Amino acid sequence: MIRPLFIPPGARRAAAARALPVLALCSLAALGCSGKKRKAAPPAEPPPTAIDTLVVHKVAADVSKPDPAAAYWQGLAEGEIVMTAQPMVAPRPDVATTEKVFVKAVTDGKLAAFRIRWRDPERSMAGRLGEFSDALALEFPVKTDPLPPVMMGAAGAPVHIFHWRAQYQRDHEEGKPTIATLYPNASIDMYPMEFKDQPGAHEAGREQFSPGAAVGNPQSYAKGGVDEIIAEGYSTSSVQAGSEGHAAHGDWANGEWTLVIVRPLATEGGSNLAPGQRAFIAFAAWQGGKLEVGSRKCVTMAWLPVSVQ
Repeated sequence: MIRPLFIPPGARRAAAARALPVLALCSLAALGCSGKKRKAAPPAEPPPTAIDTLVVHKVAADVSKPDPAAAYWQGLAEGEIVMTAQPMVAPRPDVATTEKVFVKAVTDGKLAAFRIRWRDPERSMAGRLGEFSDALALEFPVKTDPLPPVMMGAAGAPVHIFHWRAQYQRDHEEGKPTIATLYPNASIDMYPMEFKDQPGAHEAGREQFSPGAAVGNPQSYAKGGVDEIIAEGYSTSSVQAGSEGHAAHGDWANGEWTLVIVRPLATEGGSNLAPGQRAFIAFAAWQGGKLEVGSRKCVTMAWLPVSVQ
């Protein structure tokens, strides 16, 4: 017969007293050193899915600042968009360097923000001769009945494009690189753009050697990251000077760009987005490190419907 172990009452009280600090330490460890509960990890992002309509979700936040890490993107699933090498106009890329882009979109009732993510093994921002910039464009039809050709529109059937370039963003945020920065070993006998050593030279004198700036060509001035363009077919792109309300910012990390382009819902003479209104979007991407520029790009081959909440 097994008898229960007898523990004197005094011994039991001593053992309980020794256990109390241990229990207190365990409780504090569960709460953290401050005695407060630890913050819950943010919810896992839903996986990207193929979509037949891009939903622009209504949010309470101000979306005017293009921020790829803003809290309002959390919890929204990315739409997976298949791209192909531009097949219509020479020169064409040999392969589809950008096979997919992943997109989500929000609106605050005045502006729409599009967050686009895609793989690109190197960050390319152009500068020297023979170097090209990474870029991405969103295209919208100005009129939807009938829809214009997705490849840059046609005469009388314009498209509205928001074209971001990593080069423009660098110039806007860091300043345009100088000749001395791009070519540190260059030896210049006389170069009108580098006038520091010329007697009586002044900044305004640069313009006489910059005919594009002198005649007001918008491509000759510093960008804010994104160009707003109207096109009616190949080789008809017209940059809209002085347009407002759009912005863009992209972050590159671990072989991937994450870009946000912000545009007004309503534009004069361009495309318009509104709840219950028929709308569409298309995409194009350039990898500068793969020598893509102009018609050498990857594109979507059909309009994707857009639904604004």
